[in-house]
Order: sequence, then C-alpha cells, then structure tokens
Amino acid sequence: MSVGQPKASVILGVLSLAFVYAGAAGAQGPAQGATEDASVAGSARMPMLEAKISDQDAALRDSIREISTVGAELDRTQSRADSARARVGDLVRQTRQLKRQIAEQDAAFREAQARYRDQALAAYKGGSLEGLADLLDGWFFGSWQGVAGVDDPLVARILLDSRQDLAAFQESRQTLRNTQRQISQRRRDYNAAMREQRVVTTDLRRREQALDESIDRLSNNNARTEARLHKLEAAERTRIQKSPAATGGGEVGSGYEREVARDEIVASAAEPTSRERYMELYKTSAETYGFGPDWYILAAVGKVESNHGQNPGTSYAGAMGPMQFIPSTWETSGVDGNGDGVANVMDPEDAIPAAARYLKAGGAPQDWYRALYSYNHADWYVKKVLAVAEGYRRLAKDNGVGPYV
Repeated sequence: MSVGQPKASVILGVLSLAFVYAGAAGAQGPAQGATEDASVAGSARMPMLEAKISDQDAALRDSIREISTVGAELDRTQSRADSARARVGDLVRQTRQLKRQIAEQDAAFREAQARYRDQALAAYKGGSLEGLADLLDGWFFGSWQGVAGVDDPLVARILLDSRQDLAAFQESRQTLRNTQRQISQRRRDYNAAMREQRVVTTDLRRREQALDESIDRLSNNNARTEARLHKLEAAERTRIQKSPAATGGGEVGSGYEREVARDEIVASAAEPTSRERYMELYKTSAETYGFGPDWYILAAVGKVESNHGQNPGTSYAGAMGPMQFIPSTWETSGVDGNGDGVANVMDPEDAIPAAARYLKAGGAPQDWYRALYSYNHADWYVKKVLAVAEGYRRLAKDNGVGPYV
C-alpha cells in the first residue's frame, strides 16, 4: 500500500464525520423547534381550558342554586299541602264527634218530649185530652211562645207545675239545632278544605316535576333513583308513620313543638359563623360519624335546610336552627358538638354533628336514600339533597365518591 492511500482514507473519514455531525445537527434543529411550537400552543390552550373549567363550575353552581330554589318552593308547597291535609282530617274528626253528639242530643230531646207530654196528659183530668195533645204538639213542633198564650187556666197551671221538664225539653231542642248548624258549617269548611287540598296537590306535583327536570340536567340515572325511592317508601311507610322526621312530620304538631322548644331544649341565638367554618364542620362531623368521604351530602343537607345558616328560622312544623331539627327530635338527638356543656339547636357547632349522627342512625353511609328519607319523609327531599351533593362533589373534582344522582 502506498503512502498516498492512507492520506486519502483519512481525508474521506474526516468528510464522513463532518456529514454525520451536520445531519445530526439538522435533525436536532427541527425537533427543538417543534417542541418550542408545542409549548407555545400548550400555553395558549391553558387559558382556554381554565375558562372551560370555570364555565363548567359556574354552570354547576347555577344548577345547585336552581335545585335549591325549586326545592325551597317545593318545601313551602309541601307545607301548605300538609296543612290542608291536616285541616281536612280535623274537620272529619270534628264532624264525626258532632254526629255522635247529635245522636245523643236527639235521644235526650225525644226523652224530654215524651216525659213532659206524659206528665201533662196525666195531670189534665178534665176537658178534652185530644185538645191538650194538639196544644202540646203545637208547642213541641211549632214556635213556642210560653204559657202566656194559654187561655185555659187549668192547662196553664199544669204546664207551670212541670216547667222544669218543659225547660229541659226546650234546652235539648235548642242544643240539637245548634249542633245541626255546626255540622252544616263543618261540611262547608270540609268542602273548602278539599278544594284547597286539590289545588295545592296539583301545585306540588308541578313543582316536583320542575325539580326532576333540574336534576335530570345533572344525571341520567333519575329513573333508577325513582325506583329506589318507591321501594323505600313502600318498605318504610309503617315505620316512618311511627317515627317523626328530624325536620317534621308524624303526629306531633307545631304547637307542641313550640312548647318543647320553650321548656325542654336550648334554642339560643348563636354567634355568626362563616361559610368556611360551616364546610369545616361538615367535613369533621362526617368524619366523626363514619362517612368522611361523603361529607358533600351533609353539606347538601345544610344547604337545603337553611342555606348554611342563612335561614335558621322556625318552620311551619316547628323545626329550627341551621339543620332544621324539630324540638322533640332535638330533645333526644341533640349533640354538644363544641363541648361547652350545652346542646344548642341554633348553634352549627352542635347542630351539624347532630345531623351527621341522625343520618348515621338512619342508615348512612350504607344507604343514603334511607338515611335522608329518615331526615325528611319526602321522596323529593331525598332527590334534592342528593342532587345538591352531586353538584358539590363535581365542583370539588372528587371522583373518589359518588355519583350521587
């Protein structure tokens, strides 16, 4: 091999390396440019994505407000329906009682009539018995004017001698007439109450449909929810009738509840509590009673019942406080959540743990339908709370629990 060949090989090798490096540099240049372009495009998409998420969150908040508003209207309509139903029931019971009274009074009236007639006929020895009978019939069944209208002194004496029996007869007759008038008035009241009940029931059904439509925008499983609630309602009907809900129902009335609130429980105004503190109480209370991950449902109860303490006033059924406990239920289910020695139904530090405890006793977290139904015996209430809870869960972007609807 000549000396010239190695030199040529070296030159070719150097040129080859130069081409390799040049190719590598060319290949690397476009890749970096593509990365930079992608980074610019990504940074441009981020505000769009954030805006979309913000819009979704705003839509969720609107849904929660809509469901809460429709639910509040439904709650008021339910109150009216319950009042109308109670009024009808009272009128039915009053009418039955008056009918029993009128039967007793009618018997007393006829007894007094027969006794006085017998005494008058037996005492009247002379004259025409037929004429005396006609006279008595006129007094008994016509317009009685008193003994002053009697011309025969003997008849007047007989009637005056038995005036005690005559007074008893007249009293029985008047009582009977008064009771008959009361029954007529009760019938008119009953018909009016029935008309009101029909109107309110129609309104209730319309508002329930509006609630379902609002919930349908959050869920495709509303039919499943309806089926579950129908089964629960059938199974629970007997037990529920015997146990009042936390928020009202059963056989106790608002008058009784006000009496309990006045004499048996603490219902003192509490210090203002921030929304952030409410959220902390929902989380810690749910954790304490064994359903920490599902604290959204407890928060939804607070939203539905009082808008997190904004409307803690007394309801038609006597329920009060941020979680709307009726006093008779609070008396047995109240909790001293802040350890100050007092279970105050108006204090969220006590009321929220009590609500968590009540839901736990009702079946949470294994059966939220049953637990919420025990809190308020209405299927629309269960749906409303679960829908609000679902909205809260989605706002939190929490896929570890739910969906609730």
